[in-house]
Amino acid sequence: MLFFSSRTPLTMPKTAGIPKSLLADVNKVKSRLATLEKNHTSLAKTKLAAIEKAQASLAKELKDSMRGLNEALRKQQENIDSRIAQLGKMKPAKKEKRKPSEYNLFLKDKMSQGMSMVDAVKAWKEREGGSSSSSMREPGQSWQSPTQQY
Repeated sequence: MLFFSSRTPLTMPKTAGIPKSLLADVNKVKSRLATLEKNHTSLAKTKLAAIEKAQASLAKELKDSMRGLNEALRKQQENIDSRIAQLGKMKPAKKEKRKPSEYNLFLKDKMSQGMSMVDAVKAWKEREGGSSSSSMREPGQSWQSPTQQY
């Protein structure tokens, strides 16, 4: 049929409308779609609510653990500070004096009795029987002799 044709087109015979069975099927599909959309929205809302609840719980737990960690760090810093203060207040340990040799004790004793150092050394040599001990100097080392008076 041409567009500008003078003949009237043949039309289909009019029916009473859409068949009821097809209309019922369309209505069933529409109601099912509405139910699915409703379920999808409520499911999304509940899942979103569950996620938000879990997120809030995790945030609270993280905040509590950070608070505990900060408290532990603060206590540790206090302990360090107090330990440093204690160490600052401690007196250094005194060095232990060297124990004087028997020779030095002998000389000191004789000199406290009024004897001169030269005489004390002679007395020491006599006491030892004239033999040089490990604390005595060799005769060639007279410049290092302990007989010098100060």
